[in-house]
Amino acid sequence: MKNFSSNHIRIIAYYWNRYILRSGSGLTYLMISLLFGLMSSQFLIMPVEKLFQKTQGAENFNPQNIKYTIINMEKPVVQFVLGVKSLKQIGQDLPQDLMNSMTSKQVDEETSGFDPWTAFLLLKRPALLSSIFLVLLLGMPFAISFLAFNQVSGDMGTHGLRYLLLKTERGNIYIGRFVGTVVFSTLVNAVLVGVITLYIGIRINIYPILTLIGWSFQGFLVLSILMIPYIAVCSMVSALTESPSLSFLLTQLIIDGVLLIAVLGSRAWEPIKYIEYLLPWGWQNNLLHPSVIHLLAACLGCLAYSAVFLMAGFYYFKKRDL
Repeated sequence: MKNFSSNHIRIIAYYWNRYILRSGSGLTYLMISLLFGLMSSQFLIMPVEKLFQKTQGAENFNPQNIKYTIINMEKPVVQFVLGVKSLKQIGQDLPQDLMNSMTSKQVDEETSGFDPWTAFLLLKRPALLSSIFLVLLLGMPFAISFLAFNQVSGDMGTHGLRYLLLKTERGNIYIGRFVGTVVFSTLVNAVLVGVITLYIGIRINIYPILTLIGWSFQGFLVLSILMIPYIAVCSMVSALTESPSLSFLLTQLIIDGVLLIAVLGSRAWEPIKYIEYLLPWGWQNNLLHPSVIHLLAACLGCLAYSAVFLMAGFYYFKKRDL
């Protein structure tokens, strides 16, 4: 660690953030993330918003009934993303779920029949935010390559790193750019979650403000933590090639391909599904688990994956000709 300098890493991370904005990759990631996050959130919010506007002026308006309706509406999304039920099972339950949504049937922990994880997300936390966070956890890793694919590959191809090496060490460059990418991704997550939470708080004012803020903050933290190992994958791939376009292609193939192979391949041979554990795909939903043990294990898992990918990339980066 004697070759690492925290001051150099901080400076490199700062200027790397400025660079990715000028180069367009940061803006591209910002647009893709906001577009995906806001559109998927609006898809879940719109039916609730229309129902809220329709019933708000009624004489028998009861915010609690709206909460029951939201729980019944978000139940299929939560159970599918968590893997509690398959699409076939959700399809079989759909008529009853629609009937419960239309009648605002009361839902509580004793009579719901939910598993503990689903009950935690739908009954103990704002159900609308929970379903949005699960969708974001599933979708945001697909977008990270647009931000993180070119951390060192482009400069290696043009030999631009040789000028930086006159003033600092390879480790500072490699880690500094990784840290800068993580910071930018975290800021984007903060904007995205902040906008969604503000919209729900203003337009659908049925959740206590402190509960809404607390759950949105936790959702922001787990989403930001989840991005770290995927950024580390991009760092590793970026160190292996001198072509930014090839680096982008490989990161897309690795991140997207692991999940697609696991999902599609398991239909032919079930053990193939375990390939998703090569990346956090297999357990990342545990970041929203009600058990503190599962939550901490998922956070430590993100850090462990990140360390492995970073070390593998740096081992190759420090030996190659720049």
